[in-house]
Amino acid sequence: MEQTLLIEFLKSFFILFNAKIEEHTILDRNIFGVISWDNEDDKQKFVFKNVFDFLLLSKTKSLCDYLSEQNLINGDQIIISESELIQKLNKSGWNETDAKEAINCLCDLDVKMIDDGEETDSFFVHF
Repeated sequence: MEQTLLIEFLKSFFILFNAKIEEHTILDRNIFGVISWDNEDDKQKFVFKNVFDFLLLSKTKSLCDYLSEQNLINGDQIIISESELIQKLNKSGWNETDAKEAINCLCDLDVKMIDDGEETDSFFVHF
């Protein structure tokens, strides 16, 4: 179940970048994989070193889904302020504590890109 949540979280996270997971391997709590974009030949290897608890990761997955469904992200940037996002989440049934925790988790994490066998840049989200 934990492995499924990790993959489901990453699927939701990469949707924010209009990408999808093509392949993945789980080693301990690290996920190595490859993403691609529709109508593009480019692929990008990645590693996600999960250090979050699974309850928080589940909330953060829900936040990624919300951002995507509401078109509140452009590239790697959330296009409204943090306070506006919290208000919108509250109106959608989130309590303020869960909203803040999920936002902090999302903005604190990064998924490392791997180029030529080395970690290089990162996928991350910010305001």
